[in-house]
Amino acid sequence: MWQKSLNHRNLSEEEERNALRKAPSLRFRFIVGGVLVIGIIASLAINLIFDYSQKLADLSYDRLLRSALLQMDENVGLIRNEVSIDIPWSAFATLAQAEEDRVFYKVESLEQGFITGYQDLNSMPPKPPVLDQIQFYNQEYSGELVRFAWVERYLTDPETAQTVRIVLGQTRLSREEMASAVTQKAVEVVVFIALVAITLIIIGSHLVLRPLHRIERALEERVMGDLTPIDINTPKETHHLKVAINHFMARLQTNLEQLENYTADAAHQLRTPLASLKALAENARDNTSVHNTSPEQQYQTLENIVKQCDTLSQTVTLLLNQAVVSHRLQTHRLEPIDLLEPIKASCREQAVTALHQGVHLSLDCELQKTLILGDSFSIQQMMQNLIENAVRYSGLGVEHATEVIVQVNEFERFYRIKVIDYGGGIPDIEKERVFERFYRGRYDIAGSGVGLAMVKDIVDHHSARIQILDTEPKGTTFQVDFAKFTLNKGTT
Repeated sequence: MWQKSLNHRNLSEEEERNALRKAPSLRFRFIVGGVLVIGIIASLAINLIFDYSQKLADLSYDRLLRSALLQMDENVGLIRNEVSIDIPWSAFATLAQAEEDRVFYKVESLEQGFITGYQDLNSMPPKPPVLDQIQFYNQEYSGELVRFAWVERYLTDPETAQTVRIVLGQTRLSREEMASAVTQKAVEVVVFIALVAITLIIIGSHLVLRPLHRIERALEERVMGDLTPIDINTPKETHHLKVAINHFMARLQTNLEQLENYTADAAHQLRTPLASLKALAENARDNTSVHNTSPEQQYQTLENIVKQCDTLSQTVTLLLNQAVVSHRLQTHRLEPIDLLEPIKASCREQAVTALHQGVHLSLDCELQKTLILGDSFSIQQMMQNLIENAVRYSGLGVEHATEVIVQVNEFERFYRIKVIDYGGGIPDIEKERVFERFYRGRYDIAGSGVGLAMVKDIVDHHSARIQILDTEPKGTTFQVDFAKFTLNKGTT
């Protein structure tokens, strides 16, 4: 009846250890994920630091290069209509701060041509030249990567005008050394921070998973059969897990209680017919030893045994149906069904039994389709119990007590089922108790006392409503209202 795992079996300790080793580790995933994130962030930081150190080194040494270039530019002039330059010693002294670097320069006039410096230094900036604007760029010269400062200026006097171009270059050894030193220090800091972060992640993973270990210990330390809710303080992240476990244990507790009730019901229902059957069998055995026992008495004794067997069979069938209904109410979702189908099936099954007891069973319904949210099997069991109960208490010598009517009517929001009998009726003081388990109003009529209790469980599970009314002039009417199922309600 309950859902089971077909391949489930108890594992040995060795198999449990192997399964534990193969199981994925949440803590390992957390640590690996954190290390990957930190590694990515550290890699991006190192790349940014490398670019920044290069720019910082260029910015620092470009200031020296600019200062030297401006000093050379200040000493350019026109003498006798020719460009002349007196390169100051301070310009090279400025660049001498980078001891390992070599310096290249060239001064030329567009009109006059080469003036001084390295004549083969033909370097042009990547951007279009602009007068009096210094440009810095990197370019290969003499087999080395050189940082150049380039400027072009217009010289005029009353007699002539010329355009002078000054190119000053310096190798990048000192720049690279400075950038490397800055990068190394920054990388050491980044690596240290990354290691500290990884350590904190490892420690944090243990702290984060501690509530799960607390829940695990709380469950393992419990004695067998303890299904009380877990009552420990947990963070918000594990609160829903604790609530889900508590809800599961509550459902399990309910199932166990129902199983206990079912076992008690079975013992209660089977004890009486078994005792009666045993007594009849012993009576038949004792009568066979008496020679003056008539065949009629023997037949009556055997007939009583057969009746008790029938009663026992009906009781077992009722208990099995009760167990199936209880299981379906817990494990099956309600779905759209036609209410008339289980009603018609119940009437067909009970019609012959009613005729044997001299009761005419009829169905009064003009509806074609009645959609509700429900479980067809459970509703059929409900109707069988109501009809069987109505037939059993009819035909007791009361006038008009030879008919049981099942009516189905439609209202705006619900369908109403009525099971009408014209028997002795139920006193008002007993109407509230008939749904109690094992309660029986009359013990001179065969019955188990659990049928109407099962009816009430089915009605409550379907959020329906049941009432016990008096039939005119005498009798009982069981009235059950089921809410209609509509497409709008079903899709919300």
